[in-house]
Amino acid sequence: METPPFWDDRNLQLLLFGGKGGGGKTTCATAAALTMAGRFPEASFLLVSIDPAHSLADCLGGDLPPDNLTTLELDAQECLQTFKAKHHRELREIASRGTFLDAQDISQFLELSLPGLDELMAFLEISQWVKRRDYDCIVVDTAPTGHCLNLFTMPQLMNQWLSALDALAAKHRYMKARFNPSAPEDETDNFLEELGGLVEEMEALLRDPVRCHFVPVTLAEALSISETCALVHELGN
Repeated sequence: METPPFWDDRNLQLLLFGGKGGGGKTTCATAAALTMAGRFPEASFLLVSIDPAHSLADCLGGDLPPDNLTTLELDAQECLQTFKAKHHRELREIASRGTFLDAQDISQFLELSLPGLDELMAFLEISQWVKRRDYDCIVVDTAPTGHCLNLFTMPQLMNQWLSALDALAAKHRYMKARFNPSAPEDETDNFLEELGGLVEEMEALLRDPVRCHFVPVTLAEALSISETCALVHELGN
């Protein structure tokens, strides 16, 4: 039987498995990670799940992975909360500069979340691991179809969110340029530029056929095949 070409692709840095829930994504991702780790014992691999219903441990059946394979069940909501906690000051400062909200309203504003934003933050974390080359290849067990599609469309939505934050910061930027043009960029400017750069890098990674590969997983039944074909079609647009 012909083996999948990605098993021997040493340029591959990110391998994603996606499809309908219950279709075997986790099993296939685990099998691929174990196979690649066995083929290239000198390389380092990470098998990570961003599916809210983690089952990596079940797939491994209690067995320890090889030394060159790390496994991780990533909590997307925890990634979002960590991001908010890390950048709470910058987000509050942007909101206070660009709105007439009081402290309580700003707190409520910062608790708002775009659908799928937690998964995006989790994937930003993965993207940074790829950028730093923490591992030679990262194998990702994605969330079911709907969540997976959100993940691939989130860079555009994230850019819109960043544009909104930038618009809030624009008033302060104008005042600073008008009355204190020699003042250096502050933390909020740096924060927006850094986050915008991370989103651009993530989008570039997902669109790079050399570094990134997506594997659709389906069952041999009509509904599963139909949903997976729709997923592949959406990803191709």
